[in-house]
Amino acid sequence: MKYVQCLFVIPFLFFMNTLSFAHGNIVDYFLKNPSAWDDTKKIIHKTPTGVSIPDGLEGLGFNLTELTNGDEVAIIFLETQTFEKMKQRGFCSVGDKLLPGKNRVVSVIIRNSGDRTQFHYKFMLQRNIHSVPISIYNNGNAVLESRYDGSQPVTDISNLAGIELCEVDIR
Repeated sequence: MKYVQCLFVIPFLFFMNTLSFAHGNIVDYFLKNPSAWDDTKKIIHKTPTGVSIPDGLEGLGFNLTELTNGDEVAIIFLETQTFEKMKQRGFCSVGDKLLPGKNRVVSVIIRNSGDRTQFHYKFMLQRNIHSVPISIYNNGNAVLESRYDGSQPVTDISNLAGIELCEVDIR
């Protein structure tokens, strides 16, 4: 009986260790764990937003248009193993963060200050020339957006981290 208990306890401890690592430093979790993307897709039960960009990388970026006051969000670029932390609305140029071909991008809340039960952020993918948007992709809809209201039941652990996935195909 003792051995049977060990068979159940050891995998559970491994899972909890991985889970606490993910919550401890979510950016490192995505950058260092090659299966993080696929594992996250299984947890959040939705397909990543897909966007095709025909005109290359010049002037392309993610514009953080909404962010709950005091929060901080990270946008993680898996193919180039880079990330950008943002504490306020603004434009994140991706010329050096994306590669030609398919790129996987993850966004997560990394600091939720103030009201710990609610957060919201929204990224638009757009092309700016001289700080003026000339193209907004995904039909003007956010490519990465997370809204969490703590008054709703949490269906899985990913709701709390605000994890969102996007695939950007650069041609």
